[in-house]
Amino acid sequence: MGEHETTSKAMVIMELQSRVDSNFRIKVEAFVLKTITAPLPTCKIDPSSWIELEGLVLADPEYHTPSHIDMLLGVGIYNQILLEGIKRSPEGELLAQATSLGWILSGQITMTAQSAHKIKVLHCCSNDNDLLKRFWELEAEPEIKKEKMFTDEEKRCEEIFNKTTTRDDEGRYIVRLPLKNDPPQVDGSKEISERRFYTLENKFNKNKNLKDKYTEVMKEYIDLNHMELVQKEHLDNPLAIYLPHHAVIREDKDTTKVRVVYDASCKGKNNMSLNDNLLIGPTLQPELRHLVMRWRIPPICLTADIGKMYRQVKISDLDVDFQRIIWRDNVETEMKHYRMLRVTFGTASAPYLAVKALQQLALDEGDSYPMAAKRVLTDYYMDDLLTGCQTKEEGLRIFHEMNELLSKGGFELMKWTSNCEELVESMKGEKGKGDVQEGLKIKSDETLKIVGLTWDRSEDSFRYAVNLPKLEQPVTKRKIISDISRFYDPLGWVGPSIIKSKVIIQRLWLAGIEWDEAVPKSILDEWLAYREELKLLETINIPRWVHTNADDSVELHGFCDASNSAYAAVIYIRVIDSSGAINVSLLTAKTKVAPVKQVSIPRLELCGAVLLSRLILETARVLGIEKRNIRAWTDSTVVLAWINNHPSRWKVFVANRVSEIQSNLDSHNWSHISSKENAADAASRGLSPQELVKNSIWFNGPDFLRNSTINYEKPKEVTTNLEKVKSHCAVVGDGIWERFSSLTRMKRVIAYCKRFINNLSSEPNKRKRGYLTTQELTEAQNVCIKQYQAIHFKEEILLVKQKSNLPKGSKLRSLNPVMDADEILRVGGRLELSGLSRNQKHPILIPKKCHLTNLIIADAHKNTLHGGPQLMICYIQVKYWILGAKQSVRSYFRKCLTCAKNSPNTQTQLMGQLPAARVTPIRPFKCSGVDYAGPIQIRTAKGRGHKSHKGYICLFVCMATKAIHLEVVTDLSSQGFLQAFKRFVSRRGHCSDLWSDNATNFTGAANELKRLFLTENGSMLQEVAESVANNDCNWHFIPARSPNFGGLWEAGVKSVKYHLKRVIGQSTLTFEEMSTVLAQVEACLNSRPLSVIRGDSDDIMVLTPGHFLVGEPIVTPPDQNYESHTVSSLRRWQFTQRMLQDFWKKWSQEYLTKFLHRYKWSSVQPQPKVGDVVLVKEDGLPPCRWLYGRVIETHPGKDNLVRVITLKTKNGTFKRPISKVCLLPIATE
Repeated sequence: MGEHETTSKAMVIMELQSRVDSNFRIKVEAFVLKTITAPLPTCKIDPSSWIELEGLVLADPEYHTPSHIDMLLGVGIYNQILLEGIKRSPEGELLAQATSLGWILSGQITMTAQSAHKIKVLHCCSNDNDLLKRFWELEAEPEIKKEKMFTDEEKRCEEIFNKTTTRDDEGRYIVRLPLKNDPPQVDGSKEISERRFYTLENKFNKNKNLKDKYTEVMKEYIDLNHMELVQKEHLDNPLAIYLPHHAVIREDKDTTKVRVVYDASCKGKNNMSLNDNLLIGPTLQPELRHLVMRWRIPPICLTADIGKMYRQVKISDLDVDFQRIIWRDNVETEMKHYRMLRVTFGTASAPYLAVKALQQLALDEGDSYPMAAKRVLTDYYMDDLLTGCQTKEEGLRIFHEMNELLSKGGFELMKWTSNCEELVESMKGEKGKGDVQEGLKIKSDETLKIVGLTWDRSEDSFRYAVNLPKLEQPVTKRKIISDISRFYDPLGWVGPSIIKSKVIIQRLWLAGIEWDEAVPKSILDEWLAYREELKLLETINIPRWVHTNADDSVELHGFCDASNSAYAAVIYIRVIDSSGAINVSLLTAKTKVAPVKQVSIPRLELCGAVLLSRLILETARVLGIEKRNIRAWTDSTVVLAWINNHPSRWKVFVANRVSEIQSNLDSHNWSHISSKENAADAASRGLSPQELVKNSIWFNGPDFLRNSTINYEKPKEVTTNLEKVKSHCAVVGDGIWERFSSLTRMKRVIAYCKRFINNLSSEPNKRKRGYLTTQELTEAQNVCIKQYQAIHFKEEILLVKQKSNLPKGSKLRSLNPVMDADEILRVGGRLELSGLSRNQKHPILIPKKCHLTNLIIADAHKNTLHGGPQLMICYIQVKYWILGAKQSVRSYFRKCLTCAKNSPNTQTQLMGQLPAARVTPIRPFKCSGVDYAGPIQIRTAKGRGHKSHKGYICLFVCMATKAIHLEVVTDLSSQGFLQAFKRFVSRRGHCSDLWSDNATNFTGAANELKRLFLTENGSMLQEVAESVANNDCNWHFIPARSPNFGGLWEAGVKSVKYHLKRVIGQSTLTFEEMSTVLAQVEACLNSRPLSVIRGDSDDIMVLTPGHFLVGEPIVTPPDQNYESHTVSSLRRWQFTQRMLQDFWKKWSQEYLTKFLHRYKWSSVQPQPKVGDVVLVKEDGLPPCRWLYGRVIETHPGKDNLVRVITLKTKNGTFKRPISKVCLLPIATE
């Protein structure tokens, strides 16, 4: 369809019946396709302003709504359904045609900018290995969240909620779905939901327990009126959206182990889902890390969660049909349709709507419950409440206020508990709270799962849970990373051990193995030992309370450190109570793997300081601690020196990071600490689980923090110089090697230099003299190869020497490189067992782009006697393996002057603009082109024994309308042409401009014809041109040997010959007979359509050149006589002028627009420049005999592109089109 192709695998015969005329039936044959076209129209149309359609029975009443096309009728069927009757809009843009199927619409409409679709493209990195690299890239340092700014979509979502949310009589909130487009479009969702439900029923047949629990959940929905049955009269709602549903089983849940999830992301036939049409909304709840840190501050903590939080918020009746489902509890019963009346789990906006409703409740009812309202806004993470208080009485008040506040909005709090046993008992004793009592039946030693963390209520401490699956063989990269991804440590409490797993991930990436490939033994042994110890982490207890009270002094102390493996930051809270007792607790930490590319230790220490400055500033904001109570520690004197000076003193890497550190913390907040006391040292180096359990400094902080006074002195001596690493290396400048113009010369020069050096240290009688041996030349060549390999394959050589795997991104990885005895890198390959020579089995690796590569290729080209790229590659690969050899060899081959002369390529350029005479409405033949065709034989008389002589056809073609005028001429004299020209202008009118070529391309014409049009300065042509000029006609010439510039008359000559060959064959005609035949040929050619014939029954007129000459095609059947008819209110002359204007309008709209396309020469090519050396193409001569020429002048067109050039050769100076020259690669040589 259009520019697309598709394959049909079936054909059917259908009978169509009209819905407006039951008597009309028609059988059609149709191909079955997967899809015909995209939904049409492309956007929704406003039909309210089209009053012309009122009262018409349309074939498609929903024409203004985008819909799928189910059937496409061909032109043959279209003609059979047409009826009489056409209606047009006043502007003529819209047309309604009566058919047996109803009125159909066509035409063009002008859409406003409001109807345009807005498309935003987000490019996400989906390569798994690239995502792994973000673990250690410096540019991907952990970001600390700052104050959130809403996006435009989030603002719109907030606006919808604020404008549309209401409350029912019970106070429960009623919300609208925040739709991007109202109503949303999800085609075919009902059929998809039915298929998915049948699959679910098959699972029920295999698992009766799952079916029973699933049925209980759905029955609960119905009993609680959280979903209702759709009545039969509402079943056929075309806007309804059906959501498939399935079970999610959570064995770790205390309450609902089977949760029904509704798949609102299921896409319909239009590739859209309900979630695609929903605004997600902003994240309203606090970050989990911040919530847990605040929860550790009060001595008494309370937790609870909201029962069925989502389902306590109602959905407006306007949107419930967008949440339909299919359900039945028995396969033998009829399928039932329900609609969800509450916020539904699985919809994109559900978290936002539930949290927003809860927070709105605090704003609406908060004045009566101030203590509870404040905590609703800050202490909820979705449905989990984590709050605290100083006293039992305050906790009981929070309990009362929170229950009463949430009940105002229809929410119910469950599973209340606390670390204070007295408070728990008081809550249990509350009268009239039976449901609460059920939720409070908690054992004293029970551990709870709260926001993903394990909390021991009796000890009031956190524990680390390790849940790894059973080890399966073989151990692959995928399985290791899957196990590591199960670690949940949001606050970094076991960071020293987790960083070990991150380092293993980095090593897996460096090994370059595939995801399901067994890992190397060295990594496997380390992973198994580490995995075996992970269970020890479950013995770690992190106290929840950090011993803070209302009147205590609180300080934050952060430590940072770095090693070759990682860098880290850790923060401790130091609390001094009113009696002077000091308590230090681990608060939070972050770790980061060091990058693969080696970075100096001081710079990694600086990255650790950046990480600490971000983390400690974030923590201070969350806990409300002032900057004067913050202290940052590092054991790097270099980092302290950087921080204590202005960033402008340092290089970019250091300056950028110092600037950020100073914007987060003042320099006086930083202090020096010894490495032994640095708590972050454990996280930067990494500890095994067994070592971490025994590491007291990590969990309790350094001992000096428990002293009553701390020494904050700066180090005595601070240096800003990085450690200097001395190494010996040999660097060879490319300039030395580029002095050699051939491989042979380079080898010989180096061989002589080596011989000279060796002879200096040898005894006179042992010195080498005479010609260079093969061994000396080979050694010299090896020197060159090793130097270039050392420059271009530095990292690969190091890894090969260490017998390590190359990284996956290495260009040599697939070649499995090896090092030979001469320390030259060669291809490893798979041909070791073959009988080939050593060089063929293990060719020498050569870089893609270097001077040595060029010399090797030049040597191969010379030795293969200027062979082609394929031969050169075969010759090279006997000894060398050049990376990207094809590209390099082809590039050199194209630059070879000898090869270019023998295989020349002519030039092209972007197809130029049409001349003004061809695109401007003008009287026919006012601007014309002329050409000759022939010779032809003309009889002198009829009958036998006649004599014949040569004749010619003079063709005139109109530049604007392509109309053709043909004249017979008896010779090639100037007088013969002038007589033809006079006959032409006498019948066709004055010609103001005449174009012709220089006739050098008339290879089949007579020599006399060449003499007529040979050059602009020819005597005959001058005589003709002078006579034409006297008639106010300008003669124009196209460049010599450029038939593409005169395509219009060349096509005319071709068409004339086409008809003549078929009409007269080998016959010889008299002058009168030939004139008659040419007049008939002219009539046929002037009746050709100028544009593509369309299938519109209302526009059956096809524009031809004849319309501009006589008002209709010249070759056409006779029409009805209209002379007896009167033309109302218009004189016939006015009617004729109007008809002519219609022809020109049709000419502009249909004929001209087809020239918008460039079917060849569609791109701009490099242009020849003055001074370029070219070969001048001569037809009939081999390239080796073509003349050399130099470009002395270019002739750019109006678009500044050069298509004609002036050349200077040994035979003189002349113009040529660029299609007749071949540029030689001399400038590049």
